[in-house]
Amino acid sequence: MKPFTKSALSTAMQAALFGAAIGLSPALMAQESDKGQNAKEQELETITVTAQKRSQSIQEVPISIATLSGEKFDAIFSSGDDITALAIKVPGLYAESSNGRVAPRFYIRGLGNTDFDLAASQPVSIVMDEVVMENVILKSFPLFDVQQVEVIRGPQGTLFGRNTTAGIVKFDSVKPRQDFDAYVKTTAGTLGMFNLEGAVGGGLTDELSARISLLSQNRSDWIDNAYLGENDAMGGYQERAGRLQFLYETADFNALLNVHSRNYEGTSSIFRANVFTKGSNKLNENYDRDTVYYDATVNNPQEYDSWGSSVKFDFMLDGMTFRAGTYFV
Repeated sequence: MKPFTKSALSTAMQAALFGAAIGLSPALMAQESDKGQNAKEQELETITVTAQKRSQSIQEVPISIATLSGEKFDAIFSSGDDITALAIKVPGLYAESSNGRVAPRFYIRGLGNTDFDLAASQPVSIVMDEVVMENVILKSFPLFDVQQVEVIRGPQGTLFGRNTTAGIVKFDSVKPRQDFDAYVKTTAGTLGMFNLEGAVGGGLTDELSARISLLSQNRSDWIDNAYLGENDAMGGYQERAGRLQFLYETADFNALLNVHSRNYEGTSSIFRANVFTKGSNKLNENYDRDTVYYDATVNNPQEYDSWGSSVKFDFMLDGMTFRAGTYFV
């Protein structure tokens, strides 16, 4: 065998190194691509809030805020729950009711008011589409076609007025826009539960757009009143709600009209007596989920009819926006 000369050995090594470099290049490029893709996936989504009455990144707002939107929001309310379903879904927020679906009470960081009187004020304010819902019944308006929920913890009296000692829960519905969009979604379940929600909106003219949102929720009666010997006498509800919005936009002026309505008929909160073992918090043999004993012949009914409207005007001035509005109920 003919031995390699120094020149031949050098040429062979260069070829091997060149081949190895060519062979490794795709792998290195793939690795760098994977790193770039992973970095892109790990980028934090920019969350925009209006806690200070202007659109800002949540990282720029020096307030304790939690937000809820999109699929997370839809999952919470997919079974037809009312606004109290937000309880414990957002850190620091709790909600409950002694008056069924029309009178919720909210607590932030444990601060709230347990008074179940319909005229009682609460230290947690509910703001829906920039309108303060002070009356406890107004706070129960069903949630549908919602863009985002903001839970703002701590006193907010400077920007949102009285009764915000503990904080506010702020709801923003989807607003009209020039682009056409629409959706319909349904949910069905046990006990005759059926939910239907939909919305459609788009531009009417170059400056005027509109959006209509509708909600229908139903659950059949499923609790027996053994005192009267009636089966499936209570526990159900029928909820109907709608919202119509018109938005007029120019370069220096915006006007938003919001008209909404609600019709509710159902059963108020169900209370059961003597179902706890004395001296403990354990349910005893008296508890029957499907049976109660009510001596009233009307089976604990609850009905609610309401409508309201609001108008908001935005005047774009040099370096600022002047906002004015009014609410009718």
